[in-house]
Amino acid sequence: MLAAAVPLFAQTFPDRPLRIVVAFSTGTAADIVARQIALKLTDSLGKQVVVENRDGAAGTIGAGLVARATPDGHTMLIASPSIIVSPLLIKDLSYDVARDFSPVALMAMFPTVLVVGTQTKAATVKELLDLAKAQPGKLNYANAGRGTASHLSAELMRSMTGVNIVEVAYRATSQALNDTISGEVAMYFPNLASALPSIRSGRLRALAVTSAQRSQAAPDIPALAETLPGYEAASWYGIVVPTRTPATVIARLHAEIAKALQEPGVKQRFLNLGGDIVSGGPDDLAKAMRGGTEKWGRLVKEIDSQRK
Repeated sequence: MLAAAVPLFAQTFPDRPLRIVVAFSTGTAADIVARQIALKLTDSLGKQVVVENRDGAAGTIGAGLVARATPDGHTMLIASPSIIVSPLLIKDLSYDVARDFSPVALMAMFPTVLVVGTQTKAATVKELLDLAKAQPGKLNYANAGRGTASHLSAELMRSMTGVNIVEVAYRATSQALNDTISGEVAMYFPNLASALPSIRSGRLRALAVTSAQRSQAAPDIPALAETLPGYEAASWYGIVVPTRTPATVIARLHAEIAKALQEPGVKQRFLNLGGDIVSGGPDDLAKAMRGGTEKWGRLVKEIDSQRK
């Protein structure tokens, strides 16, 4: 009887409105991605899909909410590297990523971009690294939050090159961006979409994106890996659900998300945000999460050991 109930449940799914939880505030890349997908799923699933912002505590509030939700596919979470980085920084969380979430779909990659103000005398990554090596401890970089993509992008470059650059902490990404433009800090790794207007106006100089290859959104900007082989620090975005969600429901959600990602309007919206659609399945997202846990875990331990 239980075996027969699974396909029957799949046939009736969804039977009520769904929600996509975003663990960050409105207007962020995660929020905009969620709203694009929610619109398409509302049409294809025939039920309203709402976006619910539960920001705070480096994304752990929203993640914890979804981990405790009923595992029936009606509650989803926009997942990004924060889902695996936050547990490395915050102890005694109420959930365990490997135990409490099942991957559904990998959707897109969003690189950060290494930018410098016009006062910084470097036009390429090599020139910037040479400048940093010639003046150890003199160049600084903006960090808009410990464990964020901008922070880890800079620390990965520092780790791979051995340059001595100084972190300057900011509470807001907008202030970090403004201070890079004014020359208060030498460099910053903001998300590509937020930096493009200043890059195009000439107020910032873009040296490289942090994806493994050049971004479709800005193909004229080199990848940092062209100077540092093996470098990659792009943020991925995907969908996860509470563990024990039926496999048939996960398969249905993945199929509908994959279909939505192929629509030209969705592709263009993601490009406008500086993202490249990748459209992978549960195994692809699981691989990204495992790889990120190993990679960023090593880096966080290195950072912590240097601070002691």
